[in-house]
Amino acid sequence: MDKNPINSIQRARIGKGLTQEALAERAGCSVDSVRAWESGARNCPIDMLGILSEILAAPWLTGVYLREQSTSLDALIPEFKIGRPLPEVAAAYISCILDFVDNRFDRALLRMVADGHIDDVEAEVFARIMDMGSQITKAYYEMRFAARKE
Repeated sequence: MDKNPINSIQRARIGKGLTQEALAERAGCSVDSVRAWESGARNCPIDMLGILSEILAAPWLTGVYLREQSTSLDALIPEFKIGRPLPEVAAAYISCILDFVDNRFDRALLRMVADGHIDDVEAEVFARIMDMGSQITKAYYEMRFAARKE
């Protein structure tokens, strides 16, 4: 495994064609800060992630960077690919939603929660519903941050 794998800040900066110096100047921070964030020596403050996200035209940056920094966000932000072709990810997203409906998980969930309790019999189906929800969420993020023709 790489000692210092490329992180999302570096990936976004390189994708935008900026040097560390140019990014630091535009963001109003030091070059040492940019280097430290990219090397993993220091964590980038959340408010600065918002600034970098705008400068680098990378709306995905904050979520992906935070996920890189901590496994505690794995349950909230699925691992997803950025820049996949829009037709490909849109088809995957629609397919996930149709699978959810075709398997009648929408109706099963409504029945399950009607009494406000998931019993032992329902637990297995509920786990499958949650898994499908994770797949739909991943497909959504990949579609949200897909490559688009300009």
